[in-house]
Amino acid sequence: MPIYEYICQNCQKRFEVLVSLNSTMKVTCPDCHSDRVKRMVSSFGIGGGGNRIKSGSGSCSGCSSHSCSTCK
Repeated sequence: MPIYEYICQNCQKRFEVLVSLNSTMKVTCPDCHSDRVKRMVSSFGIGGGGNRIKSGSGSCSGCSSHSCSTCK
């Protein structure tokens, strides 16, 4: 089930709602209960654990510090 971001056109509150793909649920603002809400375009994240990709900037392969004076 995706999480959608909304903004209330009445009070400008931003909020998220977990919505089923086949849902016809009417979304209302949790603060003012207005039904004048607009779904926002939002970024998405990909979950998962494990190793992260390390950036090459700010460190060298010879040390574990990101700001050692020996990196050139």
